[in-house]
Amino acid sequence: MKKFTMTALVIGVALLLAAPAMAVDIAWDGHLRVRGYLEKNAPMSDTADDYNAFYDMRMRTNWTLTVSDYLSIRTRWRALNQIGGGEDSGSSNFDWERAWMDIKTPYGVFQAGRMITKTFGTSFVDDEDDVFRLNYVTKLMDKVTLVVTAQKAVEGDGGYADTADGTPNWQISDNDTDVYGFALVYPTENWTIGSLQVYLRSRTGTAHLNRYSANPYFTGKFGNLALQAEGLVYFGDASQDVDYKAYALNGEATYDLGMASIMLGAAYTSGDDDPTDGDEEFMPLGADWEKFYILFGTTGDSPNVLGSIGNFAQASNRAGFTTIYGGADTNITEKINVGLSAAWAQANEPAGDLSDDAGIEVDLRVNWNIYDNLTYSFVGAYLMAGDYWKDASEAVNGPDGNDDDPWALFHVLQLNF
Repeated sequence: MKKFTMTALVIGVALLLAAPAMAVDIAWDGHLRVRGYLEKNAPMSDTADDYNAFYDMRMRTNWTLTVSDYLSIRTRWRALNQIGGGEDSGSSNFDWERAWMDIKTPYGVFQAGRMITKTFGTSFVDDEDDVFRLNYVTKLMDKVTLVVTAQKAVEGDGGYADTADGTPNWQISDNDTDVYGFALVYPTENWTIGSLQVYLRSRTGTAHLNRYSANPYFTGKFGNLALQAEGLVYFGDASQDVDYKAYALNGEATYDLGMASIMLGAAYTSGDDDPTDGDEEFMPLGADWEKFYILFGTTGDSPNVLGSIGNFAQASNRAGFTTIYGGADTNITEKINVGLSAAWAQANEPAGDLSDDAGIEVDLRVNWNIYDNLTYSFVGAYLMAGDYWKDASEAVNGPDGNDDDPWALFHVLQLNF
């Protein structure tokens, strides 16, 4: 793997050095990031490892190779995406994440290749990923942006890998997951509305899934008041007479007071306490929202094991949630912003006899622009854990479950270029 990685990197550098001779314009940017974690008592268990202190890092770059006024290639890669102290080689050392072509025509832009997916509107219910897709982007009446997409989420037809019964993939058809959709976005001077409609079709042997979704959103700025709202609805059917009907909602308002701002919001995701009843009502939150570090985060280790079942952003936790949150931040200098926020949360569909009280989290955040291209960020999070997490830990760990509140400290030093 190391030899292959080094060979690919050498070839890439050689192509970049030869670019002037090929009449290709190159633009690039990126960052080098180092993060530190200190997390305590997330599993809420006397026997589980309840103390984490570690570092990780990543270097990522974005490149645009402009071949002509109508043709370009865009790509992104990352290196050293790993825990501090780990080996400097292997699969985590280098990953060519994205590469796609843009073809501009009088009728719109065609895109083909591996690119970003699962992001739309605000960050709520986003779950950024990279996948092969085809896009067509155009303007309607010079105001509305239309995006039509066809995406290959899982490919089970091509290649030569054997299936469970020994049948080569090339002898099988209709054994994959395809996603088709279109989005409409209408921006104005003060506000933007949009909606993404998607059909997901999955086939694996005799199993099937047909799922439809609608994802509208709104953002607006009216003087000092900023508003945003987003919703997501799933409906459809799957094998064994399963019906999909899940949804999520989020609304948030921020008011700018000059040197400070205040924020108030609420969010809801539907849950499912019985996966065997024929109704799939669980709506995944996704990894990108991360409004609060412990309850909804996916960055550190704590969220993965909160209460020994995982927080509300983990697919292992199917309860869904309701939260009301608020906060304020202020610029204490031209370069340093400090914010304090709190969230109350409850589980909507807790399994078994678990309580629905998820508790209250308080987060302190600091953002420091040290130089124009160097930033430092800090999060201190404390969860006054409700009985939901305590009951869950006792259900998993028995008498070894405890009721100690989890907390975490998180640091990020990032150099942008």
